[in-house]
Amino acid sequence: MEHNLINLMSPIVGLGINVLVQVSGFRFLASLPLLKSLFLGCGVGLIGVTLMESYLHLLGQPSGNFIALFWTNGVIYMALSYCYFHFINMGETARRIRILRELNDSDNGLTMDEILKRYNANDMIRMRMDRLLNNGQVYEKEGRYYIGNPLMLWISKGMVAMKRFMLGKGSEFD
Repeated sequence: MEHNLINLMSPIVGLGINVLVQVSGFRFLASLPLLKSLFLGCGVGLIGVTLMESYLHLLGQPSGNFIALFWTNGVIYMALSYCYFHFINMGETARRIRILRELNDSDNGLTMDEILKRYNANDMIRMRMDRLLNNGQVYEKEGRYYIGNPLMLWISKGMVAMKRFMLGKGSEFD
């Protein structure tokens, strides 16, 4: 019975560790940017799941069950971490969410001109390119931009592949 309860709680405890490490890292380590804090939290949470599952194995859970439950709980944990990542991402970067928050914070509402001034396409592209350059995801050489660290490119390709599989299209513009 105890094994079953720990197995049930393993991905949830892992997510709790993930959130705690991510929030603490982002708030208290000035040099840790948001994306890296999310990766750090995810990795430490996965270590937590691994340790909990290993503890069960040491308590005498049969090996076949250990492997199956470890992989199952690992997949569940990663799915929960994926949801947490997008929860943070949506609140931090989604323009629709930010516009709604700004409208809510404005006592007299905002005109379309005021919104367009705040969300100038050139400024937005410049800020995104600065972020990509600062994170090493792209680099600039002789006025042209190239892929630097391809990690986010691989992640985005995986996301498009999952969207195509699940939704039948790669983006809202297809």
